Amino acid sequence: MAKSEYTKTLQRQFWLFRILDWICLFLPTIIYVFIAWFDTGVLVYGKVAVTGTVLIAAILTAFNILMKKRLTCIIWIALIGLAVAFKEFLFPLIVIMAVTSCIHDFLLAPLVDTFKVKLISSKTDDDKKAFEAKN
Repeated sequence: MAKSEYTKTLQRQFWLFRILDWICLFLPTIIYVFIAWFDTGVLVYGKVAVTGTVLIAAILTAFNILMKKRLTCIIWIALIGLAVAFKEFLFPLIVIMAVTSCIHDFLLAPLVDTFKVKLISSKTDDDKKAFEAKN
């Protein structure tokens, strides 16, 4: 089945906003995790705590993907390890996470949902046109 140019454009926009949403949600935490791992001021038990919580978060992420769930606790589990590693530098991350969560809730998630519905509708319309062309 051939996709129309409109469907291809919607698909690109859908994935663009979905990836941008994921970047906004996860990139600040990922950056802090790497800072905790490679900063010489973080003690060994802090690095172990970060590694343990990141492994738990990775397992839950795999569970999310396999079971098609939307667990949101993953970032917060990683945040526990970061709190053990360096509490005094955590406040800026919490502010950044609050801002990106608002951007996610009020802008990017609705855009992703809108483009998902439009993409499904456009694919259905393409299927209908292909069916009508055969008959």
